[in-house]
Amino acid sequence: MLVTAFMILVIGLISSATVATTLTRSKDSRFQLDKLKARTLAESILDAAQKDILVRTANFDDPFEFSTLATGTVQIGGVSYSWNATDLTPQVYPNEIEDDGWRPIEVLYDSTDTGGPTQTLYTRVVQLYPGANSTSGVEMDSAMSHLRRTIEVQRNPLFDFAIFFDDDLELLPGPSMTFAGKVHANGDIYVGVGGTLTIDSDYFRCTGEIYRERKNNGSTTSGTVSIKDSNGVFQTLGNDQDFEAYSDPQEWIDFADETWGGTVQTGSHGVLTQNAPDIGSIANNGHFRTSADLVIHNDRVYHVQNGVEVDVTAQMGGAVTESSSDMYDAREETYVPLTELDLSNPTFQSYVTGVNSDTDPDNDIHQVYAYRSPDPEPANWDPGVANNWFEGIRLNNGSELPADLMFVSEDPIYVQGDFNTAHRIEGDPQMRTAAVISDAVNLLSNNWSDDREAGDSYSDISSATETTYNMAFVTGNVRTPDGGGNYSGGLENLPRFHEKWSNKKANINGAFINLFQSRVATERWGKSGVYRPPIRNWLFDPGLLNSSTLRNVFPQAVGIDRLVWDEGQPLMPGVQ
Repeated sequence: MLVTAFMILVIGLISSATVATTLTRSKDSRFQLDKLKARTLAESILDAAQKDILVRTANFDDPFEFSTLATGTVQIGGVSYSWNATDLTPQVYPNEIEDDGWRPIEVLYDSTDTGGPTQTLYTRVVQLYPGANSTSGVEMDSAMSHLRRTIEVQRNPLFDFAIFFDDDLELLPGPSMTFAGKVHANGDIYVGVGGTLTIDSDYFRCTGEIYRERKNNGSTTSGTVSIKDSNGVFQTLGNDQDFEAYSDPQEWIDFADETWGGTVQTGSHGVLTQNAPDIGSIANNGHFRTSADLVIHNDRVYHVQNGVEVDVTAQMGGAVTESSSDMYDAREETYVPLTELDLSNPTFQSYVTGVNSDTDPDNDIHQVYAYRSPDPEPANWDPGVANNWFEGIRLNNGSELPADLMFVSEDPIYVQGDFNTAHRIEGDPQMRTAAVISDAVNLLSNNWSDDREAGDSYSDISSATETTYNMAFVTGNVRTPDGGGNYSGGLENLPRFHEKWSNKKANINGAFINLFQSRVATERWGKSGVYRPPIRNWLFDPGLLNSSTLRNVFPQAVGIDRLVWDEGQPLMPGVQ
């Protein structure tokens, strides 16, 4: 009896211990699962917070302009979650920040050229937290995550890139072409050439992948594509060596790294989006309209003086006019009413020179916003959106500019004749920097004639003469649809042409930037009878790297240089 009773007691104790252990393990498993869920949710919140900060910064809405703290909310699974962020730059770099809170750093533009030009980048260290404050964390049943993310935000003017596409980049010129400067696409790159395409840069990157084929029909591209490696030696990207040639992304990464040593990188390498402004920034009620120094509306001119628009039309002496007859745009198949700005007009030149040399720098003129509206304006005309009234802005006689100038319009801009070509000797104090930002940038030669009419044949089209444009430009295109279709025209047709340029040079020194799809000039590329292509003598202008006047007003690329995760531990010594 005693033995039996003892055995029952032992079995009972063992059973109790087993149940307790099982319950403990089950409880621990639930805790570990809840902990994983909490961390995953925290990561999602911080991803959204990071995106918000980058996009806002790119769209001229700096979250830390007035405070070192920023907050926001994000919807995940139908639930709203808070986040907050702290600008740590004053702590990390207390003696290196400028008045706007950004830390400038000087770096080589091309790391393979140690004696080459430099560029100024701007960085800001930001720490992100999930929850309403830095100690809130994220709770998921029995667990909580105090995950935080620290990023070094980096911004620089988009015209530091030779080529920048906020979408897929189709780089498919017919004749041989050389580009010197950084190339970036927030999408895929499709590349090929009739002869040889030479990329003279240590930065050829995209967030998607690189293909030796055409996006519009998938056909393999021809020609030789040669890209500089990290040692400054040009290496070939064969049409059987692109991303699709390898069985898995790691093989492509290994090939690219071994061949170019970091010059060529794609989404497989972890290349992140360089955030840029959206098309709303050029709208009549957008950023560039509200920050303009000079506003041109139809044939009226307004100088923004201490925040007030003052009508100075009479003082401009006819520099701004409305064309007496409309110009025919063969690609758009429409006649275009124009507002024309004669940049050589003495009253325009003297007015800009005068206000830029007076004692009040707040009234200087460097940003010019021009737009047209129907006259009289229909009741349903909305200045904040694209409209059905095709209007245009034309810049004439712009070989000599009175100042560094940036021209912006929600309408297409037509640049006629040599532009910003005077004083191009290095060191000349009168050398100017120019930029054009519009729905579509159209280039007209020195020999352009408004005599063109609808239905004209090639024999009726004016023959272009060699013309030079020294400017950076931001413009829209009509993209090639995903999956194929009408070709966008590629980089080689980002500036739009309208003449017979056969065997004549169109010289462009500047930067080639596509941020959006056109909303006004939306007819497709590739129609017959529109133009014949020029000899494209296109180069990146290193002078853009030193343009102190326009650097801070030109659209910015905003991305991440460094990213650190931690669970509440100090970021670095002295920073909690």
